[in-house]
Parts: sequence; structure tokens; C-alpha cells
Amino acid sequence: MRVPSHLLNDPASDPTSDLANHLLGTALTGLVPTGEPEASAAMAAFPPTLSAAEQRLADFRLSGYARTRNHLEGNVSRLSPYVTWGVFTPRELLGDVTARHGRRDNDLSKFTAEVGWKAYFREVFRALGARVYTSLEPYKYPRGPEQEGWPGGIEDGKTGVACIDTLTNTLLDTGYLHNHGRMWLAAWWTHYARHSWQEGERFLYRHLLDGEPGPNAVSWQWVASTFAHKPYAFNVDNMRRFGLEGCDGSPFDVSYETLDTHFFGGYREGGYAPRPDTQPRTVAGPPFPQLLRPSNSAPMIVLHAERLSTRAATLAAFPSAPVAVYLDARRLMHEQPSRKRLAFALHLAQDLVRNLEESGRQAALFLLEDEQELVQQAHAWQRDGAVVPDSWHPGTWRTLQRLDEHLPVSVQPDTPLAEVNASLRSFSAYWRKAEPQVLSRFAL
Repeated sequence: MRVPSHLLNDPASDPTSDLANHLLGTALTGLVPTGEPEASAAMAAFPPTLSAAEQRLADFRLSGYARTRNHLEGNVSRLSPYVTWGVFTPRELLGDVTARHGRRDNDLSKFTAEVGWKAYFREVFRALGARVYTSLEPYKYPRGPEQEGWPGGIEDGKTGVACIDTLTNTLLDTGYLHNHGRMWLAAWWTHYARHSWQEGERFLYRHLLDGEPGPNAVSWQWVASTFAHKPYAFNVDNMRRFGLEGCDGSPFDVSYETLDTHFFGGYREGGYAPRPDTQPRTVAGPPFPQLLRPSNSAPMIVLHAERLSTRAATLAAFPSAPVAVYLDARRLMHEQPSRKRLAFALHLAQDLVRNLEESGRQAALFLLEDEQELVQQAHAWQRDGAVVPDSWHPGTWRTLQRLDEHLPVSVQPDTPLAEVNASLRSFSAYWRKAEPQVLSRFAL
């Protein structure tokens, strides 16, 4: 379905009500969730435009990053939603920050590693696909029966646990949580409230503007201990230290020794079950290497949800080609994003279309239900193929393979942050191989 531009005129507004009316009676009825608050707070916290993203990147300074990044009010970039939707690749992000910082110090080392985490999680998702949604290993402690569904009150930020409600309300309003907040929420959900990590992963993913399958699911598994040596635990002292109050007197307002006895069966001192010997590894090459080939003579450009950017190399390579921008409606229907996540993606994609049109190109935005929509658009523009940027998402590659059955597709790979043959059993195993290459590429 081609999305009319008038539905997305104001990037500061929530377009989802108008979109819901536009979708009534179509196969996409139900894409916009009902009963959720407006997305305006999220749009204010993370303006869904390319210019806002570029300005936030230009304004970010690394000073104090290593010392303060774990604090809720620390110096973090808040650029992750723009990286998720491909305004910047991790390589572009690190390149820009490195060039501006101009020296190798602890701040830059820590930031480089954090960008490395993004690359690591994407590599895990490339290697494992949908398996990231099932426990990769057993829990490392006696688990006991789980509570069903979601913790009571979590959808309204009214669980009755004040500090957890603070985190939840921040998420529900803005679509963002500091990484420490995500860890606390996941540990509370999984270990203290005793609900499944899979349910928690689903809840967090649908609200995060920067949600990605790899970072979200694998991080929840790390907290749960189903992809780690031990469970991640916290107490109230830890929350206070890094900037969150409000849980005095809660069941986790105790020492770690007491937490261990109450929640983890006394396994903290060396009694956790060992990890199995499974060693997922990086995957060489793309899912469909036959798509890495020269383009036809008169292609259109196709930009997907992992590369909503005027920085895409395909745009420079084909400066007069028309551009079809798409969000995969089938994936969105499956994921059931919150209104704010859906609004952010739609506005960002439409702003990309607007930028392209202002530069003199033909451009159109699609909520893609079938690859034939792109085939028909190519014919309307009298184009004989499609040139597409690389993607870290296997689902996008499957879409491109199906498109290629009707319209020749040429994928133009981005230069990755690192290309290594490495174990993905842990970030450290991956980073031992990747870090030297990253440092060499950026002359650090």
C-alpha cells in the first residue's frame, strides 16, 4: 500500500489515528493499536526527522562518557533509534564521533566498545535468526514455576513497585530506556516477579523506538542466564548508585546474599549450572549471495527499514534514479508495534521521501504487503531493476529474494564495522577478534 503523504505532514504529531482510518477495511486493519496514549512525548524526545538525527550526532561530545555512561543521567548519545532505522550505520556513527573527538582515550574506547555491542548483537541475529526467541541454554539456577503472561499493572505503569513504575512510565511515554534501566526491568520481570523472559522481551520490543531482535532478545537471555554464565541481579543500592530511587522496602532492598537465598536458591557462590559447549559463530556472507551483482542499466532504488537514510551509497551511485521507500507491513503486523514505535518509523520514512523529493527525485513510501507493489512501481517509473542497500535483517533479504523473482535485484553491501570469523558465545569472544580490525580501520 502506498502511503499518502498528507497523513504524515507534521513530524511532531501522532499520525496513527489518521492512518488507522485510512487502513479500515484493508488487510492492515488492526495494525494501529487501540487504547494507547498519543505518541507526542516520544516524538518530542526523539524527533523523527533526518535533520534532527544529524543535529543530535553533531552535538554529541564524548567528554565524561566512560565515567558517566552507566548513570541514568550520564552522558550517552541517545542516537540508538536513528541507528536502528539506518539513518546511520554503526560504522558511520563511530566514524563521525571519532573524527570529531580526535584522540584515543578511555571515553573513545568505551564508546567504540558500545558500538561494537550493536555489531555483535546483529551478528548473533544473522547467525541464529528466530532462534533468539527461544532459550539458547538452560537457566543456570533452580527456576521453579513461572507466572503466566505479564506482571499485573505493567501496561499502565502501575505495578505498585515505585522504581519499576518509573522505568515503565518512561518507556511508555518516550519509547526509550537507558541501558541500565532495561537491565533492571528485565531482571525484575524475570527473576523477582517470575515471569518468562520471552514475555518481557515482547513487551519491551513493541515499545522501544530502537528495538531490534538481536539486541533485545539476546540481552533478555543474558539477564535470564539462558545465554550467560549466571543471571544478572541487582538490588536497591545498585539502583540508587546509578540514579533511580523509589524502591525502599521492596523485596530487593536487601543484600546480594539475601537476594541469592530468596530468588536464586543460594547458587551465587559458584553453584550455578555450567554453560553448555554450544558456540554460535559469525556467518560468512549474506543469505542470498546471488543478489550481490551489478545492477541493470535503469534501476530504481529501494530503501528498506534498516536504511532510512540519505547517506545510503546507492543514492550517490544512481543520482537520478527514483526511490521506493518501504516498511514491511507483514513484519509490522506480526510485531504489533506500539503507536509511538509505528509513528516514529512512519515519520522517519516519510521525512526521507520528503528529502529525496526536495533534491529533485521521484520518491514514494509503501507499507509493503506484497513484492508486486514494488514491481508495479518500477514499471510505472519505467525501470528495469532494483538497487538496494545491505541489511542486517534476514527477513529483508527474504523479501529481496522474492522481489528478484519478478524484478532483478542488486544489493550493494555496506562496509561493515568488522569482518571476522569469531565465536558469538559472548561479546568478549567476538570483540577479541573484531576490536583490532575496528581500531585499524579508524586509525585508533
